[in-house]
Amino acid sequence: MARRRLFGTAIVTAVAILSLSAASTAALAASADTTPPSAPRIVYLQGYYCLTLIVGVDRSTDNQTPQSQLTYDVFADGRRIGSMADLGSVSGVWSIQHLTHTGPNTITVKAVGPSTTNLVPGYPC
Repeated sequence: MARRRLFGTAIVTAVAILSLSAASTAALAASADTTPPSAPRIVYLQGYYCLTLIVGVDRSTDNQTPQSQLTYDVFADGRRIGSMADLGSVSGVWSIQHLTHTGPNTITVKAVGPSTTNLVPGYPC
């Protein structure tokens, strides 16, 4: 009888250890992604009337987020002016943005994963 109890205790202990190991592995897998997506390359950039700007970029890649779930923040002179979502266009990711001032603007685009995406409303003409 003592052997059965000892055997049962050993099984319960082994199951508990495996459960804790699986839980810690899942917790590590769910930890924050610290590797940013690759930098997108601007392939199209055209300014139009009323501060309208059309921006197109190549898709970025990420070690955890699928390409279709990445979004792209657009900056003019270092100030975020909007976001772009990947709508599956063959030509890449593109959107219409609105600049905040006339004259020269330096445009940059940064890819971000879904947990850091914040959409910015457009600016009216």
